[in-house]
Parts: sequence; structure tokens; C-alpha cells
Amino acid sequence: MSSIQHPVRRRAVLGLVLAAVPCAVAADLSGHPAALMTADPARSGAPEMACWGSSTAAGMSPDLALLASAYGMTYFNGGAGGQTAEQILARLGSRPARVGAGVIPASGAVLMSSPSLSPKDAASFSAAGALAGIQGKLSKAHGAQPGYSFRRSQPGNRLRIPDGTPFISAEGNEFRAGISHLSIGKNNLTGKHHATTDPDTIIEWTQTADEWLSAAGGHVLVWGHFVNTGTHASSPVRRRINRVNDALAARYGPRYVDLDRLLTHRGVWEMAGVRPTPEDLMEQARGNKPPRLSSNRAHLNTAGYAVLRRVIEGKLDDLGWLPPSR
Repeated sequence: MSSIQHPVRRRAVLGLVLAAVPCAVAADLSGHPAALMTADPARSGAPEMACWGSSTAAGMSPDLALLASAYGMTYFNGGAGGQTAEQILARLGSRPARVGAGVIPASGAVLMSSPSLSPKDAASFSAAGALAGIQGKLSKAHGAQPGYSFRRSQPGNRLRIPDGTPFISAEGNEFRAGISHLSIGKNNLTGKHHATTDPDTIIEWTQTADEWLSAAGGHVLVWGHFVNTGTHASSPVRRRINRVNDALAARYGPRYVDLDRLLTHRGVWEMAGVRPTPEDLMEQARGNKPPRLSSNRAHLNTAGYAVLRRVIEGKLDDLGWLPPSR
């Protein structure tokens, strides 16, 4: 019986995950040997769950919303397809957007530059928050734009602001005390966006986001990144992703979700209930996401997300972060 409709006991869920994957992989996915960890009662029972990232986070959010609901938690989808780490973390609040010098009018909107996040990429952007203490919304329409628009919520005094004034997002603060999932920087690492491609910068920003969330008493699960289907063996994208994954795995241990290892191990097929094709096995051997767990080169399909949900549920249980199921 699917745990999506009827959540089973939490230890049983983790048992399913560990039983479906050989011991070595179970250890990798859990970030520790396959033996269960002892839960910390003082750090369990978070009332909210949120996931911050780009399209993988957005695609996973329906499953995470069901998971949160099964344990009586509210869920916030902080995933936005196509966004870079600069944009994601500006919405989260751990790395505020910095806007250029300008004037906030007494009412309405104003177009502003931002040296910290480019408006040239296709992804739209929207975040409620405060700029120089003035409540409003920072946004960008889909497609390349000349800048970001700030629209104040209420009329007031005209205000001139200096270069580098931070926009403080409100969204991330609302969920800092709960369970947060971080999937940061995949679009940066592909090298196809107006954003940093430096793996060490992504590692540093992920660490800052983790510390910012943890400072409020929240629990943070850090996700690694898969390599897209069809990626060449010698691709610099692969090297950048591997660099980030290795660093995150070493730093976060049991709080790390090894998405790349999950999707490239043959044990995933039993978990997914899917028979692999020769092409799937060839892609896995290359270290790439396999086609039968994919909707396209860059994204998972329903079966891929379902497997990830099982692993995440087991990991959260193992860490002692889930409240009793309803």
C-alpha cells in the first residue's frame, strides 16, 4: 500500500528504503552505515516543511506536500524552475538581493538594477519583503528584462537609497523553524545562465543558507545534484557537479541526500518498480540520470520523484525529525 495515501510507521518506511537498495548504497543514501540512528527527541516535531531550489525542488513539491500533510505539517513550495542560486537564496533570505542606487517613489513601482542577481535569465522572480524598511514586492517577469521591479505595498514618503541596499525577503523567515530542504545551484553549474558557475561559491552559499536556517532552530536537509541524461563523460558540468556533491556529502553526512548516487545505482529500479532498458543502464554507467526515471534530459518523472520521496521520508525519520503520522 502506498505511503502517499496511507503513511506507514516511520521505521517501516526506512526499512523499505534500506531493503530495496544494497547495504553499501543504503549507507551512501543515508550518509551513515545502514544501522538506524537514534532519534533526538528534543529536535523532533517540526510543524512546517519547505523546499528551496529550482525545477527539481518544484517538481518534487507535490510529493513533499503529501509527505508533510501525512505528518500534520504545512508545506511551502520554494521551488522555481530555471532560477539560479542567486535568485533562490534571495527569496530564502540567506543571501539578500542587493539593489543599485535609486529612488523608491511615494507609490507604485520602480525599475531597479541588482548587482547580486542578473535580470537577463528567462526565469521569473517574485518575493515579498522589505527594501530600506519599505514593505513591497521585488519581481521580474519571464524572459530577459532590463532590471527588477520593486512595488511598495502602501503609499508613503519618497526615499533615495544607496547602492547595495539589501532587499530582505519575508518568505524564508516564515519557515526557518521547521524542516527545510535545500537544492541549490544546479542551474549555475550547467553554465547556461548569467550567474556564477564556481562550485566553491555554490558550496559556500549552501553552507551559509544551512547556517542561517539552523540559527532559528530549524532542521535542514541538503540535496546533491544529478548529472543530466546524455551528459558527455568529460563534460565540465559533470566535474562541477561532482565537486559540489563531494563537498556537501563530506560536510553534511546524515543530512545529505545523495541524489546522484541514488539515480545511478542499479538498486533504484527495484525501488521504482521499473524495468530498465539498455539505454538506462548505459546512462547510469556514465554517471547520468537514466531516461526511464526522467521526463526529459534535465528533469525527473513521476517514478523518479516517487523514489526520492521514499528516500527523503526514510532519512527524515532516521534523523528523528518527523512528528507522529496522522
